[in-house]
Amino acid sequence: MKPLLFLLFLTATSMPAQPVAASAEGKALFRSNCAFCHGLTGLGGRGPSLASAHVGALPDSEIQSIIKNGIPGTTMPSFEGFDAAELGQLIGFLRALGSGPVTAHPGGDAAHGAAVYQASGCAGCHRIGNSGSIYGPELTRIGSARSWAYLKESLAAPSADISPDYEGVAVTLKSGKKVTGLRLNEDTFTLQLRLPDGSFLMLPKSDAAEVRHLDKSIMPAYTTLPERSLNDLLAYLGTLRGTATGAAVDKAAGVH
Repeated sequence: MKPLLFLLFLTATSMPAQPVAASAEGKALFRSNCAFCHGLTGLGGRGPSLASAHVGALPDSEIQSIIKNGIPGTTMPSFEGFDAAELGQLIGFLRALGSGPVTAHPGGDAAHGAAVYQASGCAGCHRIGNSGSIYGPELTRIGSARSWAYLKESLAAPSADISPDYEGVAVTLKSGKKVTGLRLNEDTFTLQLRLPDGSFLMLPKSDAAEVRHLDKSIMPAYTTLPERSLNDLLAYLGTLRGTATGAAVDKAAGVH
């Protein structure tokens, strides 16, 4: 079963009538389906933290609907394989997550964090709304899609978790020219890359002397940022909860 990326856009609606008690079975279901994105303790990772009052504020029927149907327009998939008993066990565990103490992270100045974002050149690779580059992941709603801890690790050690969609490739052409970009697609005869300027390159493999699939992220590690600037940047990223634009790009026009 695929990992469960759960509840990206939770909004408080009404309190549940009859909470389901947490159980060892619910914990096991969570760890085998949800922990990949939300962490073993539910405090977040690739997905947001589930240890919040928002989860407890949703009725069982709404949580069941989200699990079964997913959330359109997000990476939260549908899971139709759970039976009624398993759904109850999983919901009970989720409610228990929201009832325990949550470790607070340092606060920060989001306004100063926006300035740090610009000064650090983040917009050269990332897009927020209609501003920035499409080279790296879009950040328009990163604050609701990723936890504080995950974002901090991504800044300090970006190679710790590289999405397959952002695998770097370094190519040395037979002419001696070197090209580095993100692998978009690959077949028997060609390699398609997204270049740092946002354009696309369809490269015949017959032109390549060497193709190396990088095991490190193309994103640099921001290990020299002062602690205050780092916390301010994280605070700013946490405010980004808009709608991803999925910027349209004319691939044909960009291929060269």
